[in-house]
Amino acid sequence: MSRNDSSTTRNFDALGTLLLADRNPHSHHPFAKQWLERDLEYSLGLEEADFAEFLDQAQTQRVLRRTVDVLKEHLPRAKHNHVAERVNRVLSEERKRVEAATLFLHAIVDQFDQDGHPIVVMKTLDHWPDTGSDLDLLVFAEEQAVCHIFESEFDARKEVPSWGDRLANKLNFRVPGLSESVEVHVGCLGQTGEQKGLANHVLARKVYESFGPHSLPVPMAEDRIIIATLQRMYRHFYIRLTDIVNILGLLAHDRVNFDQLKEIADEGAIWPGVATLLLIAVQSGLRYGSPLGELPERVRAAAQFNSKRTYLGRGFVRVPIVPEAANLFLRQLMGSGRKHDFYSMMRLSLLPILATAAFVSFRLRGDDKGVW
Repeated sequence: MSRNDSSTTRNFDALGTLLLADRNPHSHHPFAKQWLERDLEYSLGLEEADFAEFLDQAQTQRVLRRTVDVLKEHLPRAKHNHVAERVNRVLSEERKRVEAATLFLHAIVDQFDQDGHPIVVMKTLDHWPDTGSDLDLLVFAEEQAVCHIFESEFDARKEVPSWGDRLANKLNFRVPGLSESVEVHVGCLGQTGEQKGLANHVLARKVYESFGPHSLPVPMAEDRIIIATLQRMYRHFYIRLTDIVNILGLLAHDRVNFDQLKEIADEGAIWPGVATLLLIAVQSGLRYGSPLGELPERVRAAAQFNSKRTYLGRGFVRVPIVPEAANLFLRQLMGSGRKHDFYSMMRLSLLPILATAAFVSFRLRGDDKGVW
């Protein structure tokens, strides 16, 4: 293992402990306090370059704000002045960035509401008070209407879509004054846009929650897990630390109705993927001082593999494509067939072609930009 790989793994583990150890209000891990003390000592004692790398990884994992919030509580224990300086600077910068992002989100949601187009903010606010590198929206509207609103009301520039974006019916915009790009899912979800019915139901079930001074529409807890599953288990095949933290937070506060979750997942033929992601999150959390969550037996029985089949690679928890991810895809395809959902089957059948094109592009050019 290289020095960089070793450092990445150590930082990932420390971040997990800072965010998960001793955080469950109902039960406690026997070593949570001990591990938390160990990783506070580690993170607060890093040299300047190493601490910068640590925070960069927190940003990559979408947990930067939550991490510095924890460190802020323990700054008197920092061994170097640069730690406090960097923590305070990051807090200030993140507050300003998130304030600007939520202000834009509120304006965008308000405009779509005024024009009569259902809209929900998804993924972006699951990490609160962190947000991602882009702002994700799901809307029910014609593509022309979406483009008109962004271009006329926000002076936005539409970016050239990749093949994958076209297939998934996604639009990306750059808005002046906003550091993040805006990604709009138009009327469907899934890597190939196969989840039209599910997308409509996510919009119908949306709830309003407060983020700073703004009340914004977001998916309910069960739909957040569904959307995370589509992204992690059926598209990217890697899991960020924030996915684990987010899921464990929902479970710890009893926000998940498992009967409803299974019903929704079955609608999209992805219950095995949902169950697998839940099991991986719970087992991963145990490594970082989160008590072993009580998953219903039907979840454990439906899971296709556990955290022992994943590995930390290039900074993320990786899901092997063969056979694990491939089997999930085949189960989704067969599940759509059993439901006679020929639209989903047709869309899903295009995924191997897209994946092959992305692989060839990566081998020839070193990236899959413009394809995936």
